[in-house]
Amino acid sequence: MQQQFSQALFSTNELEQEDLLNDIKGHSLAERTQRLNVYRNNVFVSLMEALGEIFPVCKQVVGDAFFNAMARQYVDRHPPESAILSEYGDQFSEFVSHFFAAQSLPYLASLCDLEYRLLQMTHSAEPTHLSLIEAQQRLSQASNPEALQLLLCSQCELLSYPYTVGKLYLAHKQPQQDLSQLQLQQTEYLMLTKSGLYGCIYPLSSIEFEFITTLKKNPSLSQALPESESFDLGQTLAKLITWEVFSDIYES
Repeated sequence: MQQQFSQALFSTNELEQEDLLNDIKGHSLAERTQRLNVYRNNVFVSLMEALGEIFPVCKQVVGDAFFNAMARQYVDRHPPESAILSEYGDQFSEFVSHFFAAQSLPYLASLCDLEYRLLQMTHSAEPTHLSLIEAQQRLSQASNPEALQLLLCSQCELLSYPYTVGKLYLAHKQPQQDLSQLQLQQTEYLMLTKSGLYGCIYPLSSIEFEFITTLKKNPSLSQALPESESFDLGQTLAKLITWEVFSDIYES
């Protein structure tokens, strides 16, 4: 019954609407229709507010009125398929990429994709990882560095975007940052992982991205090393152990 009611609430099918109106108490059709519209509007507003909480930086970038216009259309076209509100909006970035009024902001869809991934990371289970001290000890005790196996946490996610949406996101989380100097038209490489209770973003250079991508496929340090002379292994490992993204370090 509840599922039928929910489907009819978002449906434009006249027969489904009529069945729904028959289940609503009221002295007349006009009164039942008014009650339905009030309820439908409350549901839409609640879902739009949920989207605003899921994509807060996107909302800050475009403003309340613009965001609410997008959110209203999204809710109308993509009703929730789950009762878990934090999972809502999985198609929002794709929707934004085709939203006509957002075509002048080509980076916006990537920003929404990043925000949604961060929220899902936040709600994921805490990964098992080596602490900073544990990772340092494992590395310092290695007798044969070429035999080192560096296993990254399964939750570590590597992303590449055509725009610097990671820096944009971080800048909006730190209001004192000067956004006027931000160059959006650049490829950006990021690592996403969970730190404590929240999903976190860590910017990477292209060579670091290449190294970590290879390491995720094969944990052998010797095989993951890039041939580029510009790659700084010590600096990269220092970052990774500080971010506590290794699940294990051992010699094969």
